Amino acid sequence: MKASNLSVIALLLMGSGFVFSSCSSAVPLARVQEAKEIKFPFSEKEFKSNNEFMRVVAHGESASSTMAEKIAMQNAQTSMSTRIKSVVSVVTRDFSKQYSKGDVNESYESMGLSVSNETLSMLNVLDKKILLQPGNIYDIWVVVEVSKKSILESANRAMSNGKKSQMEADKDKFREIFDREMEKLDR
Repeated sequence: MKASNLSVIALLLMGSGFVFSSCSSAVPLARVQEAKEIKFPFSEKEFKSNNEFMRVVAHGESASSTMAEKIAMQNAQTSMSTRIKSVVSVVTRDFSKQYSKGDVNESYESMGLSVSNETLSMLNVLDKKILLQPGNIYDIWVVVEVSKKSILESANRAMSNGKKSQMEADKDKFREIFDREMEKLDR
């Protein structure tokens, strides 16, 4: 066919609502079919946070198994600390807005850090996997947890160090908000 005939056919088809396009795939189909899904260690539901425990998965790599484990634990502690501070900060902010008439006192503002520091001492290693990568590199994965009860007890102690008036009522209200935030984790 001549180029002009192809243009006419293309215009007719476009006018009738059909549009043809040609595109080349960036990845050949054979490569896509060869692709494999990667599953990270501890990605199952039982290793995720729930209403009773806040959990974190972390890993560390090194030519030394001891160093890889230290890196994994440091990463887990850092991640857990960040999560605890974040949850306590959200709870504190919501608590302050609802029950303290927007007056955030200093003890509430610093509570996330003190709760995080205290609860990290209660960190429990739930499970550990040791993988040996090519080149004799150790890849150690850990899943750690802290109980919701421990975090809440630390928060209550931090609140007790603050203002004494309204303390018991504040603890109950704080727990209510804390429970709502824990419900949102890793579901």
